Amino acid sequence: MSERIEVTKQTGKDGTESLTYSKSWDKNGIHHRKEVRKVEGGYIIVESAYGKPSDKEDAEYIDERKEYVTTENPFDQAEKKTEEEKMFAFVDTPLM
Repeated sequence: MSERIEVTKQTGKDGTESLTYSKSWDKNGIHHRKEVRKVEGGYIIVESAYGKPSDKEDAEYIDERKEYVTTENPFDQAEKKTEEEKMFAFVDTPLM
């Protein structure tokens, strides 16, 4: 599985900045991509997956795309969760 992460920052003619995060990866013959674009008041998220699953010979080609809006950056949430897991990784929980 290969993974690629990009962060693009652009400045418009009027001085406004546009920030886009994207992550793409291939898994089981399917190419996945998640793009997060910062807009005024939140984020626009585009998720897509396309390709033919390699684990089944008679599988059909997949071409899916979803778009939605949120107030939180999902990439930031993934980083916070990872940091919290690291913070408490040293704690041994007693077996019952």
